[in-house]
Amino acid sequence: MPIQKGEPWGQRGGVPPKVINCRHDAEVAATVWAARNGADDGGDELVAVRAFTGDLLKTVGGTQGAPESSGTDVLLLPVDLCVASIDDGEPQPFVAHLVAHHFGWRGEAAAVMNAAWHGDWYLGPRSHPNDGLVDTTVGRLPFRQRLEASRRAKLGSHLPHPALTTTRRSSWSHEFERPTPVFLDGQEPVKARRVSVDVEPDAFILVL
Repeated sequence: MPIQKGEPWGQRGGVPPKVINCRHDAEVAATVWAARNGADDGGDELVAVRAFTGDLLKTVGGTQGAPESSGTDVLLLPVDLCVASIDDGEPQPFVAHLVAHHFGWRGEAAAVMNAAWHGDWYLGPRSHPNDGLVDTTVGRLPFRQRLEASRRAKLGSHLPHPALTTTRRSSWSHEFERPTPVFLDGQEPVKARRVSVDVEPDAFILVL
C-alpha cells in the first residue's frame, strides 16, 4: 500500500537473499522492469535492489557510493515505479524523474518527479517515492526568471510560481507544442511531442 501521511515507511530486517546491486537510477528502473515483466525467475516476490548512486537514493537519505554486500539490520523501503509512454511508443520505466526541456530550459518544460531531487535541484519538494503519485511541474519562464529559478530550485523554493502549473497525481499526460528532449532518470534524451506517465505503487524494495 502507498504510504499515507503520518505513517511510518518501511521496516527493518536482514538483507534479502536475492538483492540486486544497481549503479544508478536508470539501472534500478531497468532491473525492476525486467523482474515485473518476467525476465527473471523471481515469482510474485518484489525484487529487492540496492543503489550505488542516484537521485532516488539521495531522496531517501542513503549514502552515495557502493553499497555493503551484506548486513543483518537494514531498512527495507517499498518504492513506486513510474512507466512512461513517449509518442505512443513502448512503455519505458523510471524511478526518480522524467524531465523534458530544451537547452537551457528554454521554452516549454516539464518535470515529473517520483524522487524529490534532480541532481542539485530540489524539483519535487512535496514528492515521496511511495505515495502512489508523481509531482509534476509544467510551464515556461523567460531568461531572467529561469536564472532565478535555477538558484531557488536548490532549496525547492522555485515553487509556487504563477508561470508554472503543478499537480500531484497517479497518472499524467501532456502534449508539447514542438518536439522536446525527454530525459528518463538522467539518460540520453529522445525527442517527443506526447508524453504520458502512470505510477505502479509498491513495485519494488529499496534496501538501505
